[in-house]
Amino acid sequence: MKNIRFEFNCTRDVPFYGHLCNQYLQNDQYDVTIGKQDHLYYIEAQGEQAQLEQLADAIADDFLISTWLVKPQIKAIESPIGSKKLLPLDPLELEYCQHCQPLLGDNQAKHFGDIGFNCPCCQAHTRISAAEQAVSLADAKALVKQLDTLGAIELPHGKDNSGPVISFYPIENQPVENRHQLVICNPNNLHAHFSVNDSQILALSSIEKPFIRARPINSHPRLKQPLYELSFANSRLLLVICELLRQQGTDYIYIANAHNPKIAMLNAKWALIETPPTSHKIMIEAPRQPLHDDAEAGSYQARWKNNQVEISVNPAAANNDAPLNNAASCALHGAIVDNNKPKNVAALYFSRSNKTQIVTLDGKQQLELFFEFPSLPNNGYDIVHHLELSPQKNLLDKFKTRYPGDYLKLLSLKLASPTDNIESLLAISAIFLGAASKITESSNLSKTELCDFVVARAMCHKGANAPRVDFPLTRGEAFRSLNWCKTLGTIISFRLAEEENIDKLAFGIHDSFADYLCNWIEHLDQNICIKSVVLAGDSFANEVLAQRVALRLGKNFALNTNPKMDLDGINIAAGGLYLKQRRH
Repeated sequence: MKNIRFEFNCTRDVPFYGHLCNQYLQNDQYDVTIGKQDHLYYIEAQGEQAQLEQLADAIADDFLISTWLVKPQIKAIESPIGSKKLLPLDPLELEYCQHCQPLLGDNQAKHFGDIGFNCPCCQAHTRISAAEQAVSLADAKALVKQLDTLGAIELPHGKDNSGPVISFYPIENQPVENRHQLVICNPNNLHAHFSVNDSQILALSSIEKPFIRARPINSHPRLKQPLYELSFANSRLLLVICELLRQQGTDYIYIANAHNPKIAMLNAKWALIETPPTSHKIMIEAPRQPLHDDAEAGSYQARWKNNQVEISVNPAAANNDAPLNNAASCALHGAIVDNNKPKNVAALYFSRSNKTQIVTLDGKQQLELFFEFPSLPNNGYDIVHHLELSPQKNLLDKFKTRYPGDYLKLLSLKLASPTDNIESLLAISAIFLGAASKITESSNLSKTELCDFVVARAMCHKGANAPRVDFPLTRGEAFRSLNWCKTLGTIISFRLAEEENIDKLAFGIHDSFADYLCNWIEHLDQNICIKSVVLAGDSFANEVLAQRVALRLGKNFALNTNPKMDLDGINIAAGGLYLKQRRH
């Protein structure tokens, strides 16, 4: 007889794993104990080799890959530590699992198109709206016919908000800064359209069905945007429609108004960019006594009770027009809520909506602002005006002569607010790299498209060597900032010298910035002896920036990306509980 434990170590809660543990406990076929410690789920069993092998096969089939799963393992143990008590469960959200997907999502299967199929494993039929359950296979086929005729349709949903819209073409009337989102109908042809790696494919296939960012293959005949957000079908109805579309040769469709979580890779782990507005209450262990009972950031409210921070989501409370001045300080505290005596910490908080800052917490727990990203001009004329008054004027004149078309695009550039972030600098850089003539889908280029152009080109660079772009600091009275004219001057200079090597230069911009950041943190380390560096903010959803910063900083410092939180959302609300001065 042997005792073994099946462990599923995750970076955050996976309610479906708790649900499966409870199902195994209630299954008379197995004599098991179960448990959960923080985000580690486990099932323990005693038995003969053959019995345990049978159990291992069943568990391997049932425990689908989660985005948040870090390390599944089987251990021999001396005695069990679990119990015969059911685990308390968060509500489940997934609409299909490995049992029901092949039965209702495969066109050869007996129950193909049965949206209300009763699944004993995930029990998704109990969570699907009556409007969706009422859709028969004939109705689904009629919806596909309607899509063929109209080009775009809204799917039945039966909830208060509007349902997802699917289309064969880019969906109009979307916010101009939104990236195009696609649902993959034929996963087998994914590589024919997109450059994706193994970890991205696993994430797409995971139970959370998240959106990931990916670039289309070079010279794709239809996909002209630099980056897209991709997902697999996250509902039974969409699963059936995608299968019908796959049968008629469609590999992907556009989607809008989908609420799949958006994720990014940071420090070799997936991170949630922002907690979706549809989420339930979230509880986070926080033994450190806060300074306030409650705090909020955008649509997130945080309360502290019984050594836990409780976060609730109220989409109606979101105020996207008001950037938070001290979000970086909140992000620092949010990452260390489980630390009773936090000190000697630096936080790199890079955000598209709040102030991009580097803040530190010294040995006496004093917060200090070290760096703040400058507000860049929001139009091409002002950018040119600043450059003409700087030592970079000669380079700009050469650029104007060599690339008159790009210069005219620069003059007509308009940047969405706010502009005190790395995205705005990358968007301006994109014009100097010739983006305007390469992105052909629209005449007015958005900041997102331009920034994505630089990121996508950097992804294409295969070497390790790259031009060294300057990111010199300016010294203000209270904090440092960036001499952005000098940065753009270096980029113009390299474009003039190596005009064909755009990929290398785009990579060099990211790599050099990461290098400068590392130098700044090393400088701070000499002053306040930094023990760990927090990486936070949705700018780290930029895959190349995240990768280069983690690589450079990770050599010398412990990196804290606190995957229990998100990059830019509940972490700001949670951290607000610990601010010495309450926000106004």
